[in-house]
Amino acid sequence: MLIWNHEPWRDELQAWSIAMASHNPLDLLPNTRLEGRPPGWQLLLWPFAQVITNPRMMQLVALVVGSLAAWWWLRRSALVWQMKAVVLFGFLFTGGYLVHSRDYVLSFLVLVAATAVHERRGPGVRLALVLCALAWVNAFSLAMAAALVVAVWLPELPAWRQWTVSRRIEWCGSLVLCGGWFAWSAYLTYPTADNQFGVGRYKGFGRALTKSFIPLDYDWAWLQRFDNVLAGALCVGALIWTWQWSRTAFIFVSLAMAMLLYNLTYGYGDYWWHFGNAYLVVFVATCFVRGRSSVGWLRRIGVGALAVMAVLNFTATRYGAGRDVYSSRPYSMTLAAAEQLRDICDDCTIIVDWDAIGAGISAHLDGREIYYLNRGEFGTFAKFSNTNTAPTWEDGLAAIARFERPLLIQTAFMSGPAPSELELIGVHLDGVNDHNLIWQSATKRILPDD
Repeated sequence: MLIWNHEPWRDELQAWSIAMASHNPLDLLPNTRLEGRPPGWQLLLWPFAQVITNPRMMQLVALVVGSLAAWWWLRRSALVWQMKAVVLFGFLFTGGYLVHSRDYVLSFLVLVAATAVHERRGPGVRLALVLCALAWVNAFSLAMAAALVVAVWLPELPAWRQWTVSRRIEWCGSLVLCGGWFAWSAYLTYPTADNQFGVGRYKGFGRALTKSFIPLDYDWAWLQRFDNVLAGALCVGALIWTWQWSRTAFIFVSLAMAMLLYNLTYGYGDYWWHFGNAYLVVFVATCFVRGRSSVGWLRRIGVGALAVMAVLNFTATRYGAGRDVYSSRPYSMTLAAAEQLRDICDDCTIIVDWDAIGAGISAHLDGREIYYLNRGEFGTFAKFSNTNTAPTWEDGLAAIARFERPLLIQTAFMSGPAPSELELIGVHLDGVNDHNLIWQSATKRILPDD
């Protein structure tokens, strides 16, 4: 019900649009080069997008992947069932990552799979292949995969002399495989020279910690005075739990948290789905096999920290980002605009001022090509290039003059009053974040003047 009620946001539709526009899997590499992430999620969507163009198919894929990940996590996690219920029905697991159709739900599944393969096979080629898949999802998953390599492979090194030759070859080969693939994933993630977005400016660890473990909207002065300290204490508590549970889990969470939080302090982590990766690492770490005897008071401190994290995340369904994700109110109004465009004129030339929102409209129109003013070209998915421009009304009028049956959609640019030769025929202003206004030329009317 939640996922059916959720209209995909434009960032969700961007991935679906790329999958539809790619004629073969190799096309995904150039088509995602400006995305700041490897094409792992788009590769999973690609075969489905070639058969069914409706974005509901993307949501179904996300639901299946998320449900499988949740089922596997429930079976493997060492937490008591009451804690599992709070975690699973919290905002990030059931809401954010299962309802919001993005690559983070794939990270969840592959990370749980990595803990299962590690338990059965240990460090080797099989685990290396799983970690390569994890590294190809996004920058955060790459950090998780790198942390898991260190946590699993390096502790085995002291036993090198007792290994057989074949065991040494497998150990070295799997490590080389991970290193090479991780380097490629990092290359695909790092901003290119023509990318619209850079690495960003340092924001400080306090904000990253707080947003990761206290994902609530609040303006209480008393809480704002010590929320960073509370978040830091929760992080230490999670590390205490892993320390008393498993050496592998402790090394993994320590390194993953260091890399994730460092990443989040720069330009990559400004949204809840970014900060949720730290939360994901903590609770997937409960899937590792117990490797040491626990100390009672340390275990109680760790469990208490995990319980507080879980309750805060559960509360975020109502007092955090859950309000937007669960809301029946559309986010970008792209579906409403696409439905009106389909009804008005199926063969018109659609002109959109900004491709970030236009990509959502294109996705709802089965991957239809749209003329993007900010790029000066036809396309489907958005391209976050630094050569993009901020179009004006004059640019819109010039584009209208080029085509026989044009419709102009204003989303984010073309400020100021509209020219008198344009007529407003569609108003979609009720989105959570974006709006769409549909204009026609008075000299090239698509709809009659009533």
